[in-house]
Parts: sequence; structure tokens; C-alpha cells
Amino acid sequence: AMTRTLVMDNGAHAIKAGYADDSESGRTIPNSITAGRGDRRSFVGDQLEDCKDYSGLYFRLPFERGYLTNWDVEKDVWDRVFSKQVLKCVPSEVSLMITEPCFNPPNIQQTYDEMVFEEYGFEAYHRSIAPKLCQYANVSEENPPSECMIVVDSGYSFTHIVPFCEGKPIQSAIKRINLGGKLLTNHLKEVVSFRYWNMMDETYLMNEIKEQCCYVTQNISVDFSISKSQTPENSILQRYVLPDFSTKKQKMQASQYDIRPHNQDSNDAPLSEDDQVLNMNNERFTIPEILFHPSDIGI
Repeated sequence: AMTRTLVMDNGAHAIKAGYADDSESGRTIPNSITAGRGDRRSFVGDQLEDCKDYSGLYFRLPFERGYLTNWDVEKDVWDRVFSKQVLKCVPSEVSLMITEPCFNPPNIQQTYDEMVFEEYGFEAYHRSIAPKLCQYANVSEENPPSECMIVVDSGYSFTHIVPFCEGKPIQSAIKRINLGGKLLTNHLKEVVSFRYWNMMDETYLMNEIKEQCCYVTQNISVDFSISKSQTPENSILQRYVLPDFSTKKQKMQASQYDIRPHNQDSNDAPLSEDDQVLNMNNERFTIPEILFHPSDIGI
């Protein structure tokens, strides 16, 4: 029988994993162990979907400043990822393709090797930086990879700019910017807490709001002028109805997040006086703009 290959992008915020021969097997799983304020249990990886109260979550993360340092947490998450409940992986019958950060120190690389072979017993494995795999994203016989390219990989803690020549990264030219999704979420927390509600303890919720509402503007001056206009002319304004965990005990799925556009559709349930509404206006495009102009916040 042919050995299956499991491809695992082991990110600092989430693990994206699936089998190379089955495009339907892909899963995105939080790379963390989470403790809820209302739930007296810990949630490993995708178990977070079972959480009933997302307010004030406490995260234990395997990565620190972009590097894998807490292997106790990572082993628990990997155990969950490889389990029958998630990817149904039998390591002795599977080859593993895993990503690692750029400039990963040799001592951390050695721990990767020991975990993969000694702890899990994979049949074979290969480590690669994530940008190198991006070269093959849309490759086919008619569309071979380019001889030269630049990959911009914006992750949780860092953004790397990696030039490639004939498939190999030019190590001396790789640039790293200490800017990623975590910083955008934290900055959005501060902006929202200053302007509207105190959300400094709501990292999970603010990250969801960032992913649901924010976008990269094509013309910032035009969008600024639209965001200054009153409704209904303001097409940028969205009302994000914050979940009320005290009365709504059912879990909030991603598809259930209650986002109202500026001109609220009549088929939506009308807002009640008890609803806490977060108005997302120019925050929707000014937060992602930090990726292109880090000096705006002093980086």
C-alpha cells in the first residue's frame, strides 16, 4: 500500500492540516489549549468549538514570539490533531510534511525531529519553511513554478519577505518584520476599548471580529470620506451585535456571528435595548493598513 502524506502547516495561531491525496480532509485547528471562565475544563485544539462562554478566555500557547518553545502544550494539541476524532492519523503508516518558522534555531529543530520520530514514530518526514511551499500553490504541468519569486508570509507573530531563485530561498536576503495577526488584534482591542466598549480581556472575540469585519482598502481616502458620512450613505459601517453569554447558553458558531450592515435588512431580528452593539466603521480598514504602514503605530 502507498504511504499517505500528511501536510501540516504548524502555525503559531492555528494548525492547517490534511492529507496530500484528499483535498477534502483539510482542517484548521486552533494551536492552543484554552480555559474558559464559565467552563470548568480545558479545550484542546478544535474542542474550543464546544465552549459555551467565549468571554475572558485564557490561552496556553506552544509558540512564543514565533518559535515553538512549549512542547508540553504542543504534544497535547498534536495528540488531538492525529486522533480518531480529527485526522485519524496512524503515524507509523504516514509520512509527515511539516512547516517550521524561518530562522528556526537548531536546538528547536532537533526537538521537532525527536518528537516526530521518537514520540510519534512517523514513517518519514520533511521540515520546510512555509513560504517555500507557497511556490507550489498553483503549480501544474502547464503552469510550472516560477524560477524567481518573492513570497510575503504574514503570520501570527511575524511577517517574512522571502525571495526564491530556482526553488531555493536566498537566506541572506530574507527580511523579518515583527508584525502579524496578533498585533493587529491587540491594536483593534485598544482602539475599540478607547472608542466604544472595554474589550481588553476579549482577545478571542476581537480576533473573530477582526476576521469577520476587517478588509484591505483599495483607496483609503475614498473609504475615509464614506465612513464620515451619515447612514444610510455610509456603506462601510457595520453593527456587530456582541454575544450575550449570560442569557444565550448555546454556543456561537462562526456562521452565527450577528453582523448588521448599515441598512439593516428587515429579515434580521430587530435589535433590542439589551443588545450590546459594536459599531465597526473606519476600524474595518485602518487596522489592516498597519501591515503596509507599520510606522503608523511606531514600528
